[in-house]
Amino acid sequence: MNNKKSLKSIILNYSIYIILIVLILSFAYASPMFLSQGNISNFFRQIPSIGLLTVAYTMILITGNVDLSIASIAAFCGTAAAFLAKIRVNPILTVIISISIGGLLGLINGLLITNFDLPSFILTLGTNYVYRGLIMFLTNGIYITGMPDWFAKLSQTKLLSNIVYTNTAIFIVITLLFSYVLKRTDFGRKCYAVGSNKEASRLSGIKANEHIIKTYIIEGMIAAVAGILIMSNLNVGGPNEGQGLDLLAMAGAILGGTQFSGGVGTIGGAIVGILTLQIFTNGLAILGVNTFMQQVVTGLVIIVALIVDYIRRKYELKN
Repeated sequence: MNNKKSLKSIILNYSIYIILIVLILSFAYASPMFLSQGNISNFFRQIPSIGLLTVAYTMILITGNVDLSIASIAAFCGTAAAFLAKIRVNPILTVIISISIGGLLGLINGLLITNFDLPSFILTLGTNYVYRGLIMFLTNGIYITGMPDWFAKLSQTKLLSNIVYTNTAIFIVITLLFSYVLKRTDFGRKCYAVGSNKEASRLSGIKANEHIIKTYIIEGMIAAVAGILIMSNLNVGGPNEGQGLDLLAMAGAILGGTQFSGGVGTIGGAIVGILTLQIFTNGLAILGVNTFMQQVVTGLVIIVALIVDYIRRKYELKN
């Protein structure tokens, strides 16, 4: 009986790693293009932005909240960076201003959620429309072009052959940093405490609302970095870019073991989750699956992620 429980626990906790390996082997067998240098290079250039959003989203989920505006924050900040670059603002100042805007938008989310005791799901659905609509209004929905040379180099500078670029390095550094923050710092411990039981954490001396606000600010800043890398990779300011990345980031985190209800999750697991989703999408594209069908399959994967999260929580309650 104990062996059966142990096996079930292993399957639930490590299923995403098994799926990732199976997907890689299956797509590699189905098409020689999957492991080609060109496809691997393209994959490593695409994963950093959604990976950073997943890192940010994981922290928010651990605190027991969600953020449906994270992709719009990324688009807002990335487009702002492109505009500042175009008018020849100093590169360092451009990045600082754009990341600060992300922190400010995150602060707005956090203040509204905590001060008015609003559900984060509904509140950030509203701010998602506000942030996206505002940047579309300011740009009239037109892409900003004519970037200086340094803007593209933020994400497109080669570091290792034609595979690893600066955006990949930035992604790895931020992922390792916040993995450490969640595991080893007081800030990380408070994230788990607030997500597990907000009232109990408050009674234990943690300023829960203040901590949630801080988490939203940090999330907004990471989203800004992701947005800058998105626009740098495209070498334009695209106010309509990043649509749907919020749900992908959430699904990746949940697939990687982060509980939707809060209190449980790791950055490492979330990254494996988003890698699995992206490899799945990439493999379908390599095999020539219809783009609309890819959306159907991706949607089904998100549903499966939520079901797996439910089964995992139900199993943990029984044990």
